[in-house]
Parts: sequence; structure tokens; C-alpha cells
Amino acid sequence: MWMPMFRILEAETYVKAGRDEAALRAIEQALAEGEDIGERWATAEALRIKARILSSAGNGKNHHEIEAILLNSLEIAQRQQARCWQLRTSCDLARLWQRQGRNKKALKLLQSVYDQFTEGFDTADLRDAQTLLRNLRRNLMDGGRRRRVRRVKNDSTTAVRSKARARPSHRSR
Repeated sequence: MWMPMFRILEAETYVKAGRDEAALRAIEQALAEGEDIGERWATAEALRIKARILSSAGNGKNHHEIEAILLNSLEIAQRQQARCWQLRTSCDLARLWQRQGRNKKALKLLQSVYDQFTEGFDTADLRDAQTLLRNLRRNLMDGGRRRRVRRVKNDSTTAVRSKARARPSHRSR
């Protein structure tokens, strides 16, 4: 009954050991076994882990495939009303969108899932989501700032320095 979940844990162990191909095989086995025996309660989590493995193995080159897998995971978690897996998947999808500069979309998705929770705010998943939400908000606020690039010549090399415009202080002194 628990085989797909054991395969998911096996895949995560392989990822930590840097064995992405073995991790991918284990996660594919988890998905196949879950389908074969009709044990689909862990499918959303298996798909989320698969997306992480592909992201790690491909250095983000296959982001369209990863996004599709995460959207599928999210849809399954929503249908099953599995809020924790919705949260984990939303965090992974929000990070993907953040890397693509889609901060507003990421914030909207993650905030909508985070707002469904009424307790457990000291758990690792909710603390992670809170940190990510804070970073997304900061990115949106900083997104409108222009960066000034100044070239500095050092001997025979040229270095490029980027300075963000100084933020006005809103604190009273």
C-alpha cells in the first residue's frame, strides 16, 4: 500500500546523493506503481519531486516540461484537497516563475494557497512559503528600480560594477 511513497523517499535520497538518473528511475517507478495498484494519493507529491529532479538534472533548461509537471501536480493536489502538497507544489512553481521574472504570478499563486492555512505556521513548509512570499514581494518592489552600470578600468581589464539607486529612508531619525 505504501510502495509509491517509499519510492518517492528513495528518489529524494538519490537526489541528495547526486544520483539524478537513479532518482528519476525511482520516481517513474513510484508513478507507475501508484497507477498500477490504484494508489494515487501520493501522485501530486511524486510529480512535484519529478519536476525537482528534472530541474536539478537539466539545470532548468527544460522549464516548459517542469512547469507542465508542476501544474499537473497542483491540479491533482487541489482535486484531492491535499493542502500540504498544494503548498509544496506552489512553492516550487513560484520559484520557477521567480527565476523567469514572473514574480507577480508567483506571488498570486502562492499567496492564494498560503491563505488557506489557519494553523501550523511554525512548520517547515509554511515557514518556507512565508520566506518565499517575502522574497517575491521584495522582488516586485525592487523590480521598478533602475540599475546604473559603471565601467571601471583596472590596468588591462575592465570591470563592470552595478549600483542600485539608493533607497530613500522611510524611518524617522
